[in-house]
Amino acid sequence: MSTDNVKPAKKGLGLFLSLTNLAVIFWTTLIGGFISSLVKWGSEVNMPPRVAGEISPPGAHIDAWGQAWGVTQHSLDYVYQGHSVLGAVTLYHWLFSFIFSFIYVVWSMYQPRIRALYGAVYGLLITAWAHWLMIPLLGFRKPVYADGATGWAWNLNWQENLSEILGHIYWSFSIEICLIAVLAICGRPWKGDWVKR
Repeated sequence: MSTDNVKPAKKGLGLFLSLTNLAVIFWTTLIGGFISSLVKWGSEVNMPPRVAGEISPPGAHIDAWGQAWGVTQHSLDYVYQGHSVLGAVTLYHWLFSFIFSFIYVVWSMYQPRIRALYGAVYGLLITAWAHWLMIPLLGFRKPVYADGATGWAWNLNWQENLSEILGHIYWSFSIEICLIAVLAICGRPWKGDWVKR
């Protein structure tokens, strides 16, 4: 059998060259980022990750790094039906949801196994990376119930850890559901390797 007509599989950035691959990335990032941000926010209403009155890590982050541009966690606050809403913190969470939706779909192009358990593995990885490594490493979590100790996983109470774990699993699951929907619309297999090279 002649191999003259067989095209070698694309590697690296070559995977992006398909218009359908670009469409899957774009739409999953847009839809997955939008929906997953609402899912994560909603999970925190039912199971607040912090005790009442504590500043959230995004709020602390915005206060520490945004002031150079005149932005604080309260600079974009607004009132909706008598409730004060932290606008800057909301935008921060939305931005991260779009970024991590993009990372998820691109990662799934190269390593489809990241989609294990309908995205739950990705949610656990993000919990470990963001809440158990980066946030304490940067000093943005010092729980009041831990006498000001840095918020490493072992210094957080079980309620906070449970809230973050479940919230990120729901969040990543919603990104996966959006990816499945976009793959179906684009005529791609929704299981395993979805990339046409």
